[in-house]
Amino acid sequence: MKTQALVVADDPVYANWLQTAVSAAEFSLVRSTDPDDLLSRLEFAGRPELLFIEVHPDNADTRAAMVEAVTERLPEVIIVGLGVDNNPALVLAAMRAGARDFFVLRRDEANIAALVGKLLRRTTTAAPSARGKQGVLATVVSAHPYDGISFLAEHLAYACQERLRLKERVLLLDMATPAGASSVFLNLSPTYGVLDALNDVHRCDATLVETAFPKHESGLYVLSLPEEHIGRPLLDADAALRLVGVLRGLFACIVIAIDGFASIEVLRGVITQSERTLLVTDQSILKSRHNKYLLRALRAEETPLERMGLVIDNYRSRLGLEPESLSELLGVPLQCTLAANASARIQAMNAGEPLFKVAPKDIYVSEMRRLAGGLVSGQPVAPEEPSKGLLGRLFK
Repeated sequence: MKTQALVVADDPVYANWLQTAVSAAEFSLVRSTDPDDLLSRLEFAGRPELLFIEVHPDNADTRAAMVEAVTERLPEVIIVGLGVDNNPALVLAAMRAGARDFFVLRRDEANIAALVGKLLRRTTTAAPSARGKQGVLATVVSAHPYDGISFLAEHLAYACQERLRLKERVLLLDMATPAGASSVFLNLSPTYGVLDALNDVHRCDATLVETAFPKHESGLYVLSLPEEHIGRPLLDADAALRLVGVLRGLFACIVIAIDGFASIEVLRGVITQSERTLLVTDQSILKSRHNKYLLRALRAEETPLERMGLVIDNYRSRLGLEPESLSELLGVPLQCTLAANASARIQAMNAGEPLFKVAPKDIYVSEMRRLAGGLVSGQPVAPEEPSKGLLGRLFK
């Protein structure tokens, strides 16, 4: 028995094209003007397995409303967007409304039947099995917002992607401030970011990842706050933690950048889920004090910190605030020290290129590869042994 499919379109060419490409289905054209009318027609037609909805600039809002209405009323119906071209705004509108995929007229005709079959199989597969394997999660955090958080997270994620060599997806989820830093550092101009993904968390799947998530030429996926965002980002804790959980089922590795501007609930939830957390500071009293208060707040919430390691960024010898002493006083084992090469770092940031390309022999690069090796393999990264000593002025 053939699969029943309806095509909502102004032009019958879409139904004819699909019928020719997919012989295993029976396509019927429907001309509908609004969501209520479409729902009535679907009930009358006996709830088809597949629904294709044409979207073009003149009707995008109405057609997106149709997709959303059917998704809410008839979630078992598989919806696919249709268009004459791969217009990013139209694709995103359809996907955010609930479409499972988006087909472009007369493109990839040889594979349309296989794509339809894949959609049908994905729906009949039990949802729990798709959540079986969870990707590894690393969090880069500091109480004091600064560009070094995103810079470190970017390079750690890049090193993980390099190690996996495109065999698995890697995501950089940048919720830190300054907003959009990772996108700037990787020379991306995203139209989709963290705030969009939070709104779409209940519809986030592999198709949304491939159609909406920004992707760097290295293969690394990047979600960041919008660069133009001013002030403290308002991250709903439930949505943020739900999003992280969903994304772990879609990516082999996720690196999160976050700072003290996030609520303690978000921080606690993310750190609790993480296989590895890197607390970033430098040798300044200000950042170190702020991190002391962050740790105090996390411990008060009974946050598990046994998988946390300390990273000393922009390290310079003979400043007086030595890494081992900071590790002892914060109560966090020293993971690594990143010696400062200010010119290479600024050059990489301004060029929109990672240090892997700008300064491949920099110690920063080798340390990121070491950390990524442990994260991807699941083996613990050996911390540096702290020595005894006190910095009385810092924490008195």
